[in-house]
This record gives sequence, structure tokens and C-alpha cells, in this order.
Amino acid sequence: MAENTKKQIQMYGHDFEYIEIEKFPLSNEVRVQVNYSGYPESIGIGSGESVEIAVDNTIKKILKSSPLEVIKCLYD
Repeated sequence: MAENTKKQIQMYGHDFEYIEIEKFPLSNEVRVQVNYSGYPESIGIGSGESVEIAVDNTIKKILKSSPLEVIKCLYD
């Protein structure tokens, strides 16, 4: 069972929030949903062998595809 609590993390010079949305007991894989802190919509879902790895993988994808400057333009 995955935790459904939003958590804060700072990585690569940005503030993010994430939720652990799913655990796969047979493969020990974890799926997370990540967003820039303070923005309403989820912009990344990813997975990994642990929560930490899943969050790191997802944040790297977000930074490549959705830089914070672009997201700010949508909401400011």
C-alpha cells in the first residue's frame, strides 16, 4: 500500500512535492507523482526501486521536459 501524503523535497536547486502513489510488492518498484512546489497540477509520474530513486528519476525527467520557467508562465 502506498502512502498518500504529500512530501516536500529540494533537489537540483528547485523545490518539489511528491506523493507515493503505488507500490508493486513483487518487483519492489515504487511509483511517485511529482510537481514543482506550490503549483496545482502534477507534471511528472515515474518509478524506481525505492521512493528516493523514483523521485530522482522523475525530477530529472521534469527538468528536461518542463523547466520551472515554462510552468511559471502558465500560472503567473
